[in-house]
Amino acid sequence: MVLALPTSLSGRIRLAATRGALAAGILAGFAPPTGLHAAEPLPKRVYHAVALSGAAPAIDGKLDDACWQQGEWAGEYRQREPFEGATPSLPTELKILYDHRNVYVAIRAHDPEITQQPRLLGQRDEFSGDMVGVAFDSYLTRRTSFEFDVTSGGSKIDLVLRNDGSVDTSWDAIWDVKVAVTPEGWSAEYRIPLSQLRYSKAGEQVWGLHSWRWIRRKQEESNWQLIPMDNGGVVHAFGELRGIRNLPPSRRIELLPYLVAKSESLAKEVGNPYRAKDETSLEAGLDAKLGLGSDFTLDLTLNPDFGQVEADPSEINLSTVETFFPEKRPFFIEGKAMFDYGIDSDLPFYSRRIGDGPSLATDDLPGYVKMPARNPILSAEKITGRTAGGFSLGLLHALTGRTEARITELGSGERRVVAEPRANYVVVRGQNDFAGGDTIVGGIFTATIRDGSDEELALLARQAVTAGADVTHYWNQRTYFVEARALATQLEGSPAALAELQQNLVHNYQRPDAAHIEFDPEAQELTGHAGRVRAGKSSNGHWRYNGGVSWRSPGVDFNDLGYLATADFAEYAAQLQYYSAEPGRWLRRRDVRLRPSITKNFDGETLEHELTLTTEWAGMRGWYVWAETEVEAARLDTRVLRGGPALRRPNRFPFWIYAESDGARKTQFKMSAGGAKLAGEGSSYYEFEPGIVRRFGDRVRADVKIGFSESRQERQYAGQTDTPAGTRYVMGRMDQKSLWAQLRLQANFSPTLSLTYFAGPYASTGRFDRFSVVARPRAADNDDRFEWLDTTRADADGYTARWRTETFRFDDPDFDWRELNSNLVLKWEFRPGSTLYAVWSQHRGDDRDLGTFTYADEYRRLLETHPDNTFLVKMSYWFSI
Repeated sequence: MVLALPTSLSGRIRLAATRGALAAGILAGFAPPTGLHAAEPLPKRVYHAVALSGAAPAIDGKLDDACWQQGEWAGEYRQREPFEGATPSLPTELKILYDHRNVYVAIRAHDPEITQQPRLLGQRDEFSGDMVGVAFDSYLTRRTSFEFDVTSGGSKIDLVLRNDGSVDTSWDAIWDVKVAVTPEGWSAEYRIPLSQLRYSKAGEQVWGLHSWRWIRRKQEESNWQLIPMDNGGVVHAFGELRGIRNLPPSRRIELLPYLVAKSESLAKEVGNPYRAKDETSLEAGLDAKLGLGSDFTLDLTLNPDFGQVEADPSEINLSTVETFFPEKRPFFIEGKAMFDYGIDSDLPFYSRRIGDGPSLATDDLPGYVKMPARNPILSAEKITGRTAGGFSLGLLHALTGRTEARITELGSGERRVVAEPRANYVVVRGQNDFAGGDTIVGGIFTATIRDGSDEELALLARQAVTAGADVTHYWNQRTYFVEARALATQLEGSPAALAELQQNLVHNYQRPDAAHIEFDPEAQELTGHAGRVRAGKSSNGHWRYNGGVSWRSPGVDFNDLGYLATADFAEYAAQLQYYSAEPGRWLRRRDVRLRPSITKNFDGETLEHELTLTTEWAGMRGWYVWAETEVEAARLDTRVLRGGPALRRPNRFPFWIYAESDGARKTQFKMSAGGAKLAGEGSSYYEFEPGIVRRFGDRVRADVKIGFSESRQERQYAGQTDTPAGTRYVMGRMDQKSLWAQLRLQANFSPTLSLTYFAGPYASTGRFDRFSVVARPRAADNDDRFEWLDTTRADADGYTARWRTETFRFDDPDFDWRELNSNLVLKWEFRPGSTLYAVWSQHRGDDRDLGTFTYADEYRRLLETHPDNTFLVKMSYWFSI
């Protein structure tokens, strides 16, 4: 393993950029000693595995089986952190055996003080306490590997480790591991079935091999094959495992049927037939893995259930950019690296689109409405794998069913309305390595095809296709790189569907001041392109740099199966970085980045100048700080008026900071804070979120965060209305206050039995006054862009405004929202791969206007709201054929 954070291992988050206002000159005060960094590549170590002779070991962690007398112990690990290349404070030894069904691993972690140290128990894939691990690049791709870790408390961690150091912990293999305490320290004993790995047909195997150890109290990582902190690739730098011969073909047939019993108790509503009684259901489904030769695996799921998945956090989004939520569903998370193709933060494949909420759902349907929360996924299949020649393939298909809303109107009975037509989703991602992985060429293809009547497809594209290609090349020991990726999109549909698409917030083709784009109400096709080209130095030295251009044409759109924040821009950016992982007196790692950029639209207008300073500091005593500050100038916002003209905006100065104390202590403190100030108009935003993590013994952990934010905007978009003289865009002074919390309590009774409670209350209130109309949107002076409105309350839902000789009405933009999502999950892996879940989920929601915002009252009102409760029991049972 390669640890990204020295203090908080939970989640293994690699923070790509850091935030603050520290100048690079401060580094001189933390100057590290010289001569520790190795400029030349390290020689690869080789371990020779031995074929098992006699009985296989009993997996109990004790290493007292006769078979462990065979083979050789490999030691001589080297520190990676804090003192790279130094002898570890405590030695570690490794041994590997194999037979025709399994690989057996033994690790001795010497530590005479282990009985005085906590042996923390965590859930599966939770990084806690002391750990050891082994990783196999069993196909020798030098790009990805399968890693198997275990904590001193016996908790299992399995993941896919990528060459860039990122990890995918969603991969859950079927394997056994146990730990035991010895007079010399502690030991781990593994049995890893060959069916969980992928390897070539060669008579003698050559695998990449990595083994590591983490000593929590010393904040020390050591490697069997040292992977330097300043290295051009992680998996690329693995040692080698040899000696494995005459393995049977890699085959796997795994079946995982499940059964779910569910009961829903809804808050009753007088007259609403859909909230008159509780509902119960019984469902079944199947997940399966099938080996397709030795190179590829087919995963499929029928009627998948994600009832145990934690809900997304609540929010009020007042921006013009869609909120991005991470994927949490196991079927789509596992193997997702095979489909990676990002252009900055935009993704042509965003799996949350499959089975998301109904597209045609509206709040103004008459009568009582029962709207499904998600479009049902009838089936999904994916093929992933890699050939011995270096070609990797990911292919995914999913079918979602026709979704209907049920509507009951007084005196009219019940009727059904289509909320989402049936749809097929296809993703194909391929890559091929050359020159030992120093050159990578790939491509991607996605398609969304909807099947429905003209009425059902009136506002949705019938077909959306994306095709792209990418190439990356490294040279000089992966010190330098150049990368290019580009894609094209095409959408087809009815004129009404394409009109809706052209006018959404991604495109805004209806903008009256955009000469380079034109709204076409008769269009039945929309095409576009996007891409990125970058080059620079990425490793091997303190100073690094890169530069390039990233663009999205006005017509590009891959939101049917991807995530695209906005179109019609080209960003030109460069970055200078100072990075050092050499320990000094106070710091073990420091990272400072300066990034200037300029963004223009496809008409050549400058949208923004931006200068960003990012910093990251990791202390020798386990503390960690990340910070960023920006200057955003020459801002021309083409989205804020929701299809109106571009609006000149004041310069903006945002900042963010995150800090945490030593994660090796029983109590860890965390804090994140940030905000922004707008020049010349008094607008500001700030938020503050302190947190604490507390362990009670080795088995119980509490994680609590409480956050507050306040936004005071002098010119917040408040709505628009059409008048005989044109569209009027209304801005208002907004005061928004938000309060939220996250509480997570976790009790681990054993490595396979845990109880977790999560609660996320949220409350937000926004109040508007002092309304103005956008009069001269591009005026140089902020006050010249707006003229005040004379407003009076028309009714409970809106205002009457008088401006010049006009009188018009606009809706009240005030808002209130309170929500609580919580769940209690008992998880028991009663045999490897087979799991029993018992889940209680609760949701409370309230949007009443209850007056002014006060902290205690908001939560009191939320807790007084009648909840919707869901109880379910889910059992899945793993079979291997």
